[in-house]
Parts: sequence; structure tokens; C-alpha cells
Amino acid sequence: MRAHSVLLACASLFLFAGNAAHGQNPMACKSAQFSEDILNRFPNASESCLDVISRGGQEYAVFRVQLERVRGNTLHVRFNYPDGSRGPRTSITAQPDFRVLVEGEPTRVRDLAPNQELTAYVRVDRPMVALAPATPAQAWHVTPLVLEPANQSAAGEADREADQTQLASAEEDLAMPDTAGPAPLVATMGLFFIAAAVGARAIRGVRSLRRKRLARMPSSA
Repeated sequence: MRAHSVLLACASLFLFAGNAAHGQNPMACKSAQFSEDILNRFPNASESCLDVISRGGQEYAVFRVQLERVRGNTLHVRFNYPDGSRGPRTSITAQPDFRVLVEGEPTRVRDLAPNQELTAYVRVDRPMVALAPATPAQAWHVTPLVLEPANQSAAGEADREADQTQLASAEEDLAMPDTAGPAPLVATMGLFFIAAAVGARAIRGVRSLRRKRLARMPSSA
């Protein structure tokens, strides 16, 4: 058990040292031939890149990314820019059991927390990305680099607000029979009684008029 801990610590130290060294090779980023697809997504890829490494005969640019949120095994991140700003939101999907190194500790992607910084590898020749594994022995998982639309968050908020408005309207419509139901009934009954009173008064007036006319008529001898 102790030997396993020592090996894990050594592997973590090795990976941490490799990540720290990435900031010491900016010339490799300057000379990297980023594809047009990469530059369309990240025009300042050369400036944001920390290093370039080779894996399986392919070149990968090393970046630091800021984690915004996690949904299952999909990470929504933003690439860090040299001026302290961040790029557009990007989705990276990893395998459920994939682990990354966070503060020297191997951590499953679904256990990550917002605002943590991770290391990502982007292929120089095409928009593919992989998260840096927790240990050198862990297999890479390369997935398409998905750039989320800039208005996706705003559209999502607008849809949620519209849904809430419709729900509130529907609840109000459903509540109306309970709150407004007795009022029309009371008004109808009031009008009925008023009409009945007017009708009764009119009938009494007609009868009184007929009696007066009969009283004025001469009686026959």
C-alpha cells in the first residue's frame, strides 16, 4: 500500500513538473502550424499556447483552461488568454472514469468543481482536444473540440424566463375559477332581484291604473 502511494506521488510529481515546464517553451508555440480550423476558433492560439508536445506522432498544443461547470462527464471550460481574459465557452467530453490532476490529487471529472484550472491538449492540425490525465500511465481520451455558440447562454436564459412566464400565466388561469368564480354569480343574482322588483312594481302600477279607470266609468241603470 505504501509502495503504491509512493509510485502515485512520483507520477503526480512527474506530471506536475511537466506541466510547469510548459510555460518555458513559448518558441514551440510560435512555430506551431495551427490549422485554419483552430485559428478560426482561437485566433490567438499561438499566444495562449504554453508548449507543444508530441503524442502518437501528432503535435498537441498545451493550454490552461478554466472550468465553469460540469454536466455528467462533459466539462464546460474557457481557455485562458495571456492578458487574463478567457476565450469562448468550450465543451470537452471525457470518459466517465477519467481522472485529472487537481492540486496534486487524481480527481474524477464528475467530481470537479467550478473555477478549477485544468490542462488541455489541442491537436495542432485539427480541432481535437484531450484533458491531461492524472498519471502518465492513464490513456488519453481525444474528443472533438466543441465551441459553444456565443448566444447559447442568453438563449437558454430567455427560454427559461419564457417558460416561467407561461407557467405563471397557466397557474393564474387555473386559479381564476377559485378566486373569481363567486363574483359573477353574486352579480347575476343581484340583477335578477332588481329585475324582479322592477317587474313587481310595474305590475302593481298597471293594476292600480285599471282600478282607477273602472272607478270612473258610469254604472249602468
